[in-house]
Amino acid sequence: MDSKFSHKGWAKTFGGIKFPLLSDFHPKGAVAKKYGLYLDDAGKTDRATVLIDKEGKVLWSESVGPDGKRNLEELLDTVKSLVR
Repeated sequence: MDSKFSHKGWAKTFGGIKFPLLSDFHPKGAVAKKYGLYLDDAGKTDRATVLIDKEGKVLWSESVGPDGKRNLEELLDTVKSLVR
């Protein structure tokens, strides 16, 4: 549910990203709910990454829990392997 501004800063940690990032900021969690990642009781989403192709097919996903941390090197390697 991060804003587009948050995603822009996150993308900079990789030296820039050349594919679109989805901001699920408003309406709050609408897309996360469709993927079963919105935690109603907590009012926030599970911390997850979902890679979706242009046709809307989920290519890869990972959930690390609401307070978990992603391994950014592994995530970058996964993205690179999917866009070849």
